[in-house]
Amino acid sequence: MAGADLSTQFEKISDSAKAANDKIKAAGKKTKDQLDADLANARAKASATADRLDEKASAAADRLDEKADAAKDKASSQSQEVRRKWQAHVAEVRANIDKKKAEHDVKEAEKAAKLALAYALDAIDFAQAAIDQAEYAALDALYAKAAAAS
Repeated sequence: MAGADLSTQFEKISDSAKAANDKIKAAGKKTKDQLDADLANARAKASATADRLDEKASAAADRLDEKADAAKDKASSQSQEVRRKWQAHVAEVRANIDKKKAEHDVKEAEKAAKLALAYALDAIDFAQAAIDQAEYAALDALYAKAAAAS
């Protein structure tokens, strides 16, 4: 049963990645106003996802704090530090993008586009790392369950 639930969650990741890829492909044919609306929607979705992840992470951190020994406390601390750094990075990039968006100078717009592209590539790398970690955690959980059953 647990294996099926994990498989369903991984299918959702794949479906989301496919939908995002389709939107990115279609963006080349859209007007600036349409892209601005798409960007606002994507930002709202990303913020909602980040909020949801923060809630889950906080709940998970609370459970870890209650049950974890010193090694797990250290791992939780490192996870929180990575999350804090990522949130700071996201906030900085968004602030820079917002600032650059307000400027009309072509050179500044090109710089903003390069920065946005770099941010997108970083986010993709982060997502891949998260998928890899999720796969490891899921397999570890299934292994632990199988070991407990034997």
